[in-house]
Amino acid sequence: MSNLTAVIFGATGGIGHAIAHHFAEKGLNLILVGRKQDTLQQLEQSLAQQYPQLQLHSLRCDLIDASSRHDFIQALAALKQPIHYYINNAGMNDFRLFAQQSQDTIEQMMLVNVAYPLQLIQDVIPYMSDSQPSQIINIGSTFGSIGYPGYVSYCASKFALRGATEALAREYCQTAIRFRYFSPRATNTSMNNPDVIEMNIKMGTKVDSPEFVAQELYQFLQTDRQSYQVGYPEKVFVKLNQLMPSRVAAAIQKDLDTIYEYADQSKASFIQQTSAS
Repeated sequence: MSNLTAVIFGATGGIGHAIAHHFAEKGLNLILVGRKQDTLQQLEQSLAQQYPQLQLHSLRCDLIDASSRHDFIQALAALKQPIHYYINNAGMNDFRLFAQQSQDTIEQMMLVNVAYPLQLIQDVIPYMSDSQPSQIINIGSTFGSIGYPGYVSYCASKFALRGATEALAREYCQTAIRFRYFSPRATNTSMNNPDVIEMNIKMGTKVDSPEFVAQELYQFLQTDRQSYQVGYPEKVFVKLNQLMPSRVAAAIQKDLDTIYEYADQSKASFIQQTSAS
């Protein structure tokens, strides 16, 4: 993979930052994309000092701004650099019971996690390398395969992203572009608020470092698999949820009291509110 070019969208976040460092260590030229120009430039400068042999660029893109997305594609085209890997690591999260979540947040979740990334991918495809196989990798989540309380809208968006990736893989199977889906489990990043971190500890949920996720992604790119789920027991739960969803539902139900607690609403009041509505 050395001397190939990877676009990392969301490069300044926890996982994106780790991917940038790991890919640079492996010799990939990088186009770093994020919302905060200052943070992007700091990352580019840091990598340039460590890996002076690499070609590095940073391009700003605010995903929710249509003009910013347009400017990003124009800047990407101006580089005239064939893209071998496009890592879609953009997204948002909101741990909240569905009854408490605002309708604006529900809409924004679907736009930021699914609609805008797909629109960008549509614009990026012409710049993917056609001289050798190139890859577009959507970063998903375990919650893109397992519906989980407190993450209804997030699950909906990641289920949609996983389905879109699968459909694109089949639609483009006779071209040089491969579409792939990479699914981390709980990861220690700023996307998770302190309540979520504490809840994971209380329930014994395994949490990975961003660096571990970046290593797993790099290994995944060396394989022919269309999708990959990080970690055990999550690999087993995803398969079990496909075959016997009631078993997974029963396991999750045992944690409902804890989920209600950290979602800041008691089980009794949640049931009462639901019945009243």
